[in-house]
Amino acid sequence: MNDLPIITGLFLAQARTLWPYYLAGVLFAAFIKTFKWDRRIRASLIRYDRSAIFVGVGAGLISPLCSCGIMPVVIALSAAGVPLAPVLALLITSPLMAPDAFIVTVGQLGWVWAMWKLAIATMVGLSAGFIARWLSSRGILSGTSFKVEKMYDRSGAVRPGFEEIVNAGCFKSADCDEGHVHDRENRFVFFLERFRDMALGVGKFLLAALVIQALITFYMPLNLVEPFLGRKSVLSILFATLLSVPLPIHQMAAPAVIKGLLAAGMSPGAGMAMLIGGPVTSIPAIATLAGVYERRAFALYLAVGLAAAVGSGYLFQAVYG
Repeated sequence: MNDLPIITGLFLAQARTLWPYYLAGVLFAAFIKTFKWDRRIRASLIRYDRSAIFVGVGAGLISPLCSCGIMPVVIALSAAGVPLAPVLALLITSPLMAPDAFIVTVGQLGWVWAMWKLAIATMVGLSAGFIARWLSSRGILSGTSFKVEKMYDRSGAVRPGFEEIVNAGCFKSADCDEGHVHDRENRFVFFLERFRDMALGVGKFLLAALVIQALITFYMPLNLVEPFLGRKSVLSILFATLLSVPLPIHQMAAPAVIKGLLAAGMSPGAGMAMLIGGPVTSIPAIATLAGVYERRAFALYLAVGLAAAVGSGYLFQAVYG
């Protein structure tokens, strides 16, 4: 109990530094939701052909949805017959970047980290889309790579055999379900409701992340971090990537957790690998993908996500390590 005041002080110090960025990010995300920019871009995926991959990446960059939150969207697009390439571009970009996450990353790690993350998210989304398109053109991947046309019947009930997929975690959270959003005649009221939803949805991740950051800063011994994730470890970036797979690191929480690990001795490259790998490799999202998409499409998503984490980590380490 004697440690509690110090840990609380560390938590409050970081909260005071972060709150303006948190407020700005939530306001921006609520503005995007109010004017439905993200929905308009997603809807255009059905209309465009060659440009659809770029549209998918653009939608992912402004969509405030995590790897679980974007899952119902991409499944609906696949069920509507949208080709895999733009769907995959959207699927892998959205967990990596959002306007609010960008602002929070600036507040926690600085502009360099935020701009690198934005560039990496863009390049990874484009790469995933064009690789999927190339593989599809050669018959290695099918058109949509979607196993089923619908997970739900006309009454809205889950079809037999898909109960475990729906219960995997990606369809249970209200903040990830756009079906709970109701339009209002008064746009300002609608904006306030979206601000409330985003503040609560983002705030719960940041609250947990700041607690973890304070605990890491206080308790994490340097001699524990350095051998595996420190600058002297040749395999630090690989270890960080593998560590990010089972950890439920939301893109809003990742900067705070990584800041704490950097203070404990983690190398910059390992931090960047975790910043990229964590949000993409959510276990519930992976479980859902494995259930509704063909094996090759699922393997491509996982391979691109892990390669992006490792590659960005080594590149960032070479420049700033």
